[in-house]
Amino acid sequence: MPAPRAIHLTAGLHHPWAATAPFWTSLFDELGISVATFEDIDAGCAALAARPHDLLVVSALRWSMTNDEKYAVHRDQWGYDIPPDARAAITVHLGRGGALLAMHAATLCFDTWPQWEEIVGGRWVWGQSGHPPYGPVNTRVVAPDHPLMHGVSAFQSRDEVYGELRRASHCEVLAQSQAQDGKWMPTVWCHQWQGARIFYDALGHNMDGFTDPAHRHLLTNAIGWLLGPRPCALTEDTHHAKH
Repeated sequence: MPAPRAIHLTAGLHHPWAATAPFWTSLFDELGISVATFEDIDAGCAALAARPHDLLVVSALRWSMTNDEKYAVHRDQWGYDIPPDARAAITVHLGRGGALLAMHAATLCFDTWPQWEEIVGGRWVWGQSGHPPYGPVNTRVVAPDHPLMHGVSAFQSRDEVYGELRRASHCEVLAQSQAQDGKWMPTVWCHQWQGARIFYDALGHNMDGFTDPAHRHLLTNAIGWLLGPRPCALTEDTHHAKH
């Protein structure tokens, strides 16, 4: 049986994506997943459209940067308005039974595409959402009976805790995290979008966020759930039959 195939979209402003790359490489290798990583979102989505893949991973920070002039200096390099063909690549991927693993700043991505919030199940809202200063974080399991949380224990890390995200009410919160301000915030959830499996983890600012084995175990569980039986097989024959 061929190895599952994944597309990983990464990179963006103020996050050490290159430093976290070894973690993802190790995790994908351990799980026997063939992955292609793209810092160019358009190129990654073109690859997603060109051939069926089982999993899309978005651990990027790419948005239009039109919300605040303090980002004007970064717009030429990192500002991004996701074009129609990239949007179509993602929705077709999900429509054919592919899955999405969205990490950390994915809730800030693709702000010119309203459907992205619906897909991820939540959105960073400028003027409402935020995070305490980077530092010690406690994470606790709040849905211990969910299959995704099997064998996952509470863990500690150093990270950013995204709070006051706008989240769809049907999303199932699996874990909460607490930073220095003492508030517990939903940071891990899952749901299905038009039958496609979606998992979001708000942690993972840098490698410190992945040091505890419990977090790695959580992501291993998540990928196993995302790659579980889906409505249709992602085969070349299926792709050619439909297109």
